[in-house]
Amino acid sequence: MKEISLLSTPAESHFHRAIKLFLYKYIYENNESIVKRSLEKYFGNRYADIYFKLDTGKEVVVEVQNSKISVKEIIARTKDYNAKGIFVLWMLYGDGKCVASPKRPEDTKAIRISLAENYLHRMYGGRVYYVNLNISRNKASLKTPFALHYCKPIKKKKQGLFKNRYDSYFLRDSNFITIPSWNMLCTEFAGFKIARFYDKNIKSLLKENILNFYEIAKKGSNNDKKFVRKVIKSFKKKYGRYMIYNSIFELFFENKIALSRKIVSKIKNKIDF
Repeated sequence: MKEISLLSTPAESHFHRAIKLFLYKYIYENNESIVKRSLEKYFGNRYADIYFKLDTGKEVVVEVQNSKISVKEIIARTKDYNAKGIFVLWMLYGDGKCVASPKRPEDTKAIRISLAENYLHRMYGGRVYYVNLNISRNKASLKTPFALHYCKPIKKKKQGLFKNRYDSYFLRDSNFITIPSWNMLCTEFAGFKIARFYDKNIKSLLKENILNFYEIAKKGSNNDKKFVRKVIKSFKKKYGRYMIYNSIFELFFENKIALSRKIVSKIKNKIDF
């Protein structure tokens, strides 16, 4: 994709403008289901950054966020579009003021996330979408957008809400998720009509891995403690201890794995339910 100049109007940052133009062009060119598109489409009380109509008849707006935004405003915008039957795709600039710390397509331990990032993570069922820019000599080009899944650090002293002089934030471990294509899925989740990509839920992937491991490791063995220890050793580098314990706990109560109550109780204490 060609670079664009980082010029902007007084009411719009050049980063916001650049990302908006790139996504407007790139999503359209790589998603054959889009039959209509518009920049800055007006919906009575809202200006959508990007608007797409799909061949299914469903309508999608893309909200590109660079500046700081409150959870209240995210909810208000999403509900306004939903009331018109429109699905919403939120995308954050990974180096913008909307994030508590810069976001990259990589696994990171104890990274800061804003209240807005934390809320979007729940709204999108365990993912937040980001896009970054390559910037050189006042020109910008788009990097490949990516998703991050967040989970609590295993140390309880890092799990709460933190405040500094200017803002509040959470500490979370992040897991990088690849976006496989620009095809969009319109669905309803957590009471909202959302549009998202077809990236896989990373916690579901972990649970599949644990189940596969369980079928092998538990054959001929009743040592639950050893099993949990092997799972931690095998997957902690990618997923972190908290998500592993949480997934084992859920699998037990879904009756997919059998563990002693003593082990389950210890796991429950570790994830602070």
